[in-house]
Amino acid sequence: MTDPKQILVAEDDPGLNRLISFKLEKEGYKALTAYDGKAALKTALEENVSAVILDIMMPFLDGIQVLKKVRTAKPHLPVIVLSIKSRETDLNQALELGANDYMTKPFQPDQLIGRLKQVLGNN
Repeated sequence: MTDPKQILVAEDDPGLNRLISFKLEKEGYKALTAYDGKAALKTALEENVSAVILDIMMPFLDGIQVLKKVRTAKPHLPVIVLSIKSRETDLNQALELGANDYMTKPFQPDQLIGRLKQVLGNN
């Protein structure tokens, strides 16, 4: 049996981070968690993650800065951005910087899992 794909959940809200992690593990993934941008960047660059679920508004380093640095170091790593921001300019900025998908909060966890499977190519 192969090891489950590791997914980084970079979300500063502990309850939402736990919910996403729970859903991922229920689907057979291994969730790695980060609650701020610095921890998210460190995990994304140092661990063998298959994808990143990335909140935009996080302490220490925002998700946009994390996305830029991840794209430089790991250009093919799938990133799904989560944000409370729903303006088209925010969405466009994230996509232009290389996000594979963008979901606004609140969202349906099952929809997030579906989009994750799509960016991983195993829907």
